[in-house]
Amino acid sequence: MNSDGDLILSMRRARALFIAMVVGLALWLAFAHLVAPLVIESAYRGESIPILNNLIKGHANHSVEEYLSDWRQLAWKFTISYTAFGLLGLVVFMSTNSQTFFRRFVGEATPGTLGAMRALTCGILLLWTMLEDLPSIAWLPVEARHPLGVMQWLYALPLGLDRLVASEAWLRVFQLVTEVVLFLGMVGYRTRLVVPLGAFCFFLFGGILRDYSFNWHQGWVPLYLISILSFTPCGDGWSVDRLLKVIRGLPVPDPSRALPVYGWSRYTCWVAVAVTYWETGLCKLRFGGISWGNADGLRATFYEDTLLPREYDWSWSLYLVHAPDWPLVFMGVFVLFFECLWIMVLFSPTVRKIWPVLTAIFHAGVFILQKILFIDLILLQMVFYDFTGLRKSIGKRLESSYGRIQVLFDGHCPLCNRTVRALGLFDIFARLEFLDFRRLDLAEYNRRHGLALTIEDLDREMYVISRGQPYIGYYGYRVLALALPVFWLVSPLLYIPGVAWVGERVYGYIARNRLALLHCDTHCPVPSPGSGAGLALTQVNDLIQPLRYAWLISVFCVVMAVSFFYRLEFYPVLTSWHLYAALNYSGEVSYFKAVGHQASGEVIPVRVGDSVGALRWDGRDTPLLKKCFSDQLDEKGQKMVTDVEACRKFLLVSGSIYNKRSTSDRKITQLELQEWIWNFRTNPTDPEHGKVKSRVIVEIDPAQSVGRNTT
Repeated sequence: MNSDGDLILSMRRARALFIAMVVGLALWLAFAHLVAPLVIESAYRGESIPILNNLIKGHANHSVEEYLSDWRQLAWKFTISYTAFGLLGLVVFMSTNSQTFFRRFVGEATPGTLGAMRALTCGILLLWTMLEDLPSIAWLPVEARHPLGVMQWLYALPLGLDRLVASEAWLRVFQLVTEVVLFLGMVGYRTRLVVPLGAFCFFLFGGILRDYSFNWHQGWVPLYLISILSFTPCGDGWSVDRLLKVIRGLPVPDPSRALPVYGWSRYTCWVAVAVTYWETGLCKLRFGGISWGNADGLRATFYEDTLLPREYDWSWSLYLVHAPDWPLVFMGVFVLFFECLWIMVLFSPTVRKIWPVLTAIFHAGVFILQKILFIDLILLQMVFYDFTGLRKSIGKRLESSYGRIQVLFDGHCPLCNRTVRALGLFDIFARLEFLDFRRLDLAEYNRRHGLALTIEDLDREMYVISRGQPYIGYYGYRVLALALPVFWLVSPLLYIPGVAWVGERVYGYIARNRLALLHCDTHCPVPSPGSGAGLALTQVNDLIQPLRYAWLISVFCVVMAVSFFYRLEFYPVLTSWHLYAALNYSGEVSYFKAVGHQASGEVIPVRVGDSVGALRWDGRDTPLLKKCFSDQLDEKGQKMVTDVEACRKFLLVSGSIYNKRSTSDRKITQLELQEWIWNFRTNPTDPEHGKVKSRVIVEIDPAQSVGRNTT
């Protein structure tokens, strides 16, 4: 389509969307000003439907005018929000829904590029899931659970979720199911099913963990990506689905042909990552401004994260007490502008090459100074790089050094055809050349390569020619295993003494019976001359598909904008990404220490988070520990007993598990949690890093797996 036609089509779509938005606004205004007031007045008199009557029942001390006034304010705010965010969505939709935008910023991609993004995303989520200890959630008291976002609805529905989180066995089963589904998504088996299923399982997995801790952000961006990939053809490349089709001779997309549909899919994933980082920077700018780079604010952040009990023991950031302010100010200003400029990744190929590397270095610095490991975000930076050029470069260098490896196979053998098609799919460095010996001028081939092969030899066993040397049968497969990276891990096993003897006999049996093992049908056609491994290609719809992806990008940007503007936190849909947006400039930090008292009177350090594995990462137990020193007051002005009791039960569970896992000389009879305060501005060189402000002690029976709470 030419540029004029593209512009006309984009304008038509934008006009239709604008008309739909105006009609929706008109209907809303009619409802808000004509229908809703009548309904409110009717409900106030008790003449409406029961559910509306109950909303006003018991509030007779308020006049109907007050209810109408509240409604008008709410309606006005919604109208403004609908108009503002609707226009934002319209602008984003118009911008992305054009060939000009596609050519300048999106570009085409191969099915392998998108398949690699799927494998990376699912692999990150699989690694993250395997590092967790979800079954330990069952040890925690129910008072420690505070469902977030959608999780509140799931607990309210009759799904048995409350029974699931109370059962160690069922949580272990669910974790295993999640790992299996994510593994299948990583290798690309039944991607149409397992990718969205993996997104749901990981959402539920992360939701259960957050319900007992707080709304942390690890794993959130990969969850965005796997959700987006559920709407894309991400199984067309680097997948078992593709392998099975190739083996059966079914048509698959050309692996070397870049198409718009894969480019749009890739770009939508880029948008999810870039907008997230951008919003993180905007939150810092919104709540801290340029003063976010204040040295004391950053010191407080580094010191508190270091002193809070975490899974890593180093305290390198505490050496900053001797450092001048200017490096910290520079660091803060750099992070502020670095994150605010992340949006340029979507529009500049140069920035797209540099910013992900800087981001990985930035997260490494966070790990060193704050002991918070964003392993998912570090690995996720690879989605911005295409390693096709590197792969081809390696292949050319290997070919120039060692030459191509020729595989002579029987083109009349269905099993042989399937085998070479599979080998061709694994040949990522293009090392192999497949030759059907039945279509080969064997005399000319022997003369050119200095060999003496016969039809009888080739009909009996497969021959692999590497660097002028023929390898027969099983030994040919050993050569192929060294050439194909997917087999590198198992190739050393093929050289173990005795394995060759078994391999020769297994291969001999298969070779002798190859025509009987698989009958040729429509799924294993004989390849045509010059077709190499006989790969059947299909034509993917190569029309530019901006409409679907423009919708996805627009909706995502509007949701992120709403979350940012209203500071909404609703797992897993809404989050404003206000990570460290408001710093502590008081010069004082608070943190916790836990110690155990033994029967002998000795006091030993204890990390309570290690007892419950689900809370051992990144200070997830901190909200529970804070409840022991809660200053929240109830309606009578008294301290919230429920919060304190939940914390004490958690300490009781942690102490009991600690004793259960400890030797007799390490068991404790009391677990003490201390709240420490350190004013690093007035006493920066304090070797104790503050003093104890308050403490809570629970009694632990060293002989029992369940302790007894005391006041």
